[in-house]
Amino acid sequence: MGALTAVGTGVPMANADAGDDRFHRQKVSWSSCDDRDLPLDCTKVTVPVDWARPTGRTIALKVRRHRATGTRQGSLLTNPGGPGASGVRYLPEAARSWRGAVTAGFDLVSWDPRGVGESAPLTCPDGADEALRAVDSSPDTLAERLTQEAAVRTWARRCRAASGPIFDHVDTLSNVRDLDVLRAVLGEAKLSFLGTSYGTRIGIWYADRFPTRVGRMVLDSAVDPASDNRAFLNGQAMSVERALDDYLAGCADRAGCPFSDLGQARGRAELAKGQAQGRAELAKLLQAADSRPAEQGELVSMTAALLRTPGYWPGLDGQLARVLAGDHSAIQPTGAVDVANVAINCQDLPDHRTARQVLADAKGTGRSRPVFGYEFTSGTMCPQWPNGGVVKPRPVTARGSAPILVVGTTRDAATPYEWARSTARHLANGRLLTRAGSGHAAYGDNACVTEAVDRYLLDAVLPATGTVCAG
Repeated sequence: MGALTAVGTGVPMANADAGDDRFHRQKVSWSSCDDRDLPLDCTKVTVPVDWARPTGRTIALKVRRHRATGTRQGSLLTNPGGPGASGVRYLPEAARSWRGAVTAGFDLVSWDPRGVGESAPLTCPDGADEALRAVDSSPDTLAERLTQEAAVRTWARRCRAASGPIFDHVDTLSNVRDLDVLRAVLGEAKLSFLGTSYGTRIGIWYADRFPTRVGRMVLDSAVDPASDNRAFLNGQAMSVERALDDYLAGCADRAGCPFSDLGQARGRAELAKGQAQGRAELAKLLQAADSRPAEQGELVSMTAALLRTPGYWPGLDGQLARVLAGDHSAIQPTGAVDVANVAINCQDLPDHRTARQVLADAKGTGRSRPVFGYEFTSGTMCPQWPNGGVVKPRPVTARGSAPILVVGTTRDAATPYEWARSTARHLANGRLLTRAGSGHAAYGDNACVTEAVDRYLLDAVLPATGTVCAG
């Protein structure tokens, strides 16, 4: 974009922080960017690379909008998670799948966060991942851990050089400042926001910094802002193990389940025995792949990803059946390492542990989460990350904010229910809505949750305290 133009948007000057008024008051031009038969428009919004130096370099954020189809109440900004997911690519899906009342009442708006998609994306040189993929992503010995750490440092340096200054400024606190610019550019005095998974981290820290600018905020599958990297990884391992238990418990209802003993299980004792056997068989499969580091990492990622959504479990049955039969072509490469995902998490989640401490902690997690615990925690990249730990974990109260609706699923496969409960409890004006069941991200997937969220967004009516939606 060219120079910023100081044109009023109807947002008072007091709503902008001192020193960044020019970003809040910029004028943008929208152009059509339809998606098949869906009318959409797009623009770019300018923000500084480093919010501590707002007069320095700038980047352009790509923004996409679906205009309200009925009586407009304002703009509803949304982030689909990741971190590293493109909001611009996600918006058409949201516009098609969300209930008509919400799309009628709000302009749906999403953006590619800094470092992601079309917003100054982080990049790595060709071949930079090769050395990283060659080392064990779940090191078993100190020597393996040190080898992995050296590979991570080299990879990060090369990606940092290729990406430029933005590499050190993709933390969520910077994202929060960007989001406030989007609010102002859209002409909204208050922010209405629906964040999912990582998107809840953006919403939580926005409410912490700008509590009086919160309008109607929904945090679906909430993270815990008090988590450092160790606690975050342990929580994710706990969630995916719960999902594995649910997956195994449903084997009797799926003809393709590769764990045959479970398919015949009758009664609680037989089911528990079959689940234990299934966990042991899967753990053995993961361990057997340890001599093939890239394959082991792909298998862990594939299994964890498919466990997140019960609708994907029949597909996981087929994939695991092939691998158990020796067909390793079922393990599909995921492509390049997602540098934006790693960089954002490592800047948000401080981790200053030594290699010995990482391995000791991973062994402890492995004892309590025997299938995925060690795999999720022993290969973390964050202790070696340049400029890591920008965010300081702590409970967020957001005192002075409007009500914030937190949605948690009791058997969430990625963000444990405990995080949603803790987040809602610490918020001065939080309300917890519970979905009892499995899965990740309840809005749009569970009719009861969707109705309650829609009523809050459209009519500002919160669900009653203690409301539980059946899964």
